[in-house]
Amino acid sequence: MHQPATTRAGRHRAKPKKRVARGDESTMKRTTLAVCTLAASLAGSHMALAASDEHCAGYTADARNLYWGDLHVHTAWSMDAWAFGTTANPADAFAFARGAEITLADGVTRKQLRRPLDFAAITDHAETFDVMQLCTAGPEQLDNPYCRGLREGAGTDLAKSRNIFVNYLLPVIAGETPALPSLCEEEGVDCDAARETLWQQSQAHANKADDPCAFTAFIANEWSATPNNAHWHRNLIFAGKQVTPTAVDYVRYSSPLKLWQALDEQCREEDGCDVVAIPHNTNFAEGGGFDVESEDNNALNLRAHYERLVELHQSKGNSECIAENWDDADSDCGFEKAFPRPADKQRALEDPGYVAQLNRSYVRNILSRGLQAYIASGNEDRSNPLQLGFVGSTDAHAATPGDTEEDSYTGDAWGGGGKDLNRIMQRVDYNPGGLVGIWAPENTRASLFAALKRRETYATSGTRIALRFSADDASEAGGPDSCAANYDYSTATAMGGTLSGRQAPPRLTVLANMDRTPLERVEIIKGTLDADGEIVQQVIPIAQLAQGAPSTCTSWTDPDFDPAQPAYWYARVKEQPTLRWSKRFCESLENCAEVPGADRMVQETAWSSPIWYLP
Repeated sequence: MHQPATTRAGRHRAKPKKRVARGDESTMKRTTLAVCTLAASLAGSHMALAASDEHCAGYTADARNLYWGDLHVHTAWSMDAWAFGTTANPADAFAFARGAEITLADGVTRKQLRRPLDFAAITDHAETFDVMQLCTAGPEQLDNPYCRGLREGAGTDLAKSRNIFVNYLLPVIAGETPALPSLCEEEGVDCDAARETLWQQSQAHANKADDPCAFTAFIANEWSATPNNAHWHRNLIFAGKQVTPTAVDYVRYSSPLKLWQALDEQCREEDGCDVVAIPHNTNFAEGGGFDVESEDNNALNLRAHYERLVELHQSKGNSECIAENWDDADSDCGFEKAFPRPADKQRALEDPGYVAQLNRSYVRNILSRGLQAYIASGNEDRSNPLQLGFVGSTDAHAATPGDTEEDSYTGDAWGGGGKDLNRIMQRVDYNPGGLVGIWAPENTRASLFAALKRRETYATSGTRIALRFSADDASEAGGPDSCAANYDYSTATAMGGTLSGRQAPPRLTVLANMDRTPLERVEIIKGTLDADGEIVQQVIPIAQLAQGAPSTCTSWTDPDFDPAQPAYWYARVKEQPTLRWSKRFCESLENCAEVPGADRMVQETAWSSPIWYLP
């Protein structure tokens, strides 16, 4: 019997080596027929359902519908978006998510989603709510040198926009420690009141846009910690109308622990408030932000309580994993790589130590470090502080949630509205961003937020592949067929769930339907520890669909399951290659040879939240 190859890396080592491992054919079941079970569960996905007294029409507690959304969007209330010409506010962004047109930064180009979203969150940077209210967003804008400089510099002039970014925003969030905007130190300027006003208006826009059973608008903001330019950012997504008194920002709460403590004090469940903090852009985190090895029990418990998800894909690159051959787009970890600064790409090619440092904050390694932390807790009340589910989002800075189509990419706010292709090509490593799929009984804040907390979510690179990932106790020789149309998913452990106390390996089933491009490959990624506590990671192909397929269902039972070791598994589904936005642009400009990395195809991908085994 062929066993999947495994690779090992030392305990806490930042860069475990990875190899593709082939699945054991004797434990694998595969079908590529139309997937009735998934199609049935999608029946209510985009319907505007009539609300009853308590639930949406057709509500069933155990049923799951698939809803699409974007949990990371910026508008003109974020200083960096304003700097590059965005003028649309949160109301405009929510309307865009529902299908309305919007005007981009050039003031001329109009844009509209081909397929509206089911939910969205507007996550403007809380650190400059005060400045934006006083200088740009409020009805009575201050007429002083600071505000005039901000207003006169914003727009599509790239040099002026960069000046605002470097001289107004970075001094607040990107030094060794955060600092109040210099405007707030001027006599007579009430930044506290301004900050609170913009936060209240942000809530009002979300509450007005929220339309139970048709569209969910979450109240949210971004906590934008950028110590020494490392991105330790978190998006704060609130469950309902009850939120923190002011938007929690990095200036006043200057570490992840202080963030969690602020949420613990200001967003209490007994007051009807609940919130999740979603780390994002961890590929820019420079290896920090997840230091569970040095945190005390209080910090570990707070982290586990608030950080239940991680944003795996967004416009500033993919954060799944990184390897020494990161620049090979066809490698396991080569998908949509981007770096904080252009010089870092060359450094990563030349310095394995730098890649090892970066790897500490890539998602796959974060999950593996969570297994080590689980073992290190060493008591009957063990917990995993890095038990994270997956979401994807755009990080759009043009107030355009869900705008992820490669063939209509306009470079976000940086692109100045999409009219200057050469300018957009300056960020050739960026991409249109991702989406998050949520499996929930109905499209309401309560239902979707509950799914976020139980991690019944998945990330995509912008495609809308329908994906289910589950585990059950059935053996290959008997029990219900998990690919059958009548399979009862309520008896299985869904993506994001936890298995425990078992001796037999679980049967893992991946069920996927294509979006607009046929599916090419299905893989299971496994992470576990060996007997010495060292990280072991595997990539296991379980369906190779060389000719492409509209749907697939594959079951696989792990032949290397060890009931003594914790583990996680997640599914990765890839489409056949399609034209990347940069290839379309460079071909039109006839300069593909002059722009490294532009002339390439893209394989859109979906990643399920992991299923965990914690003995």
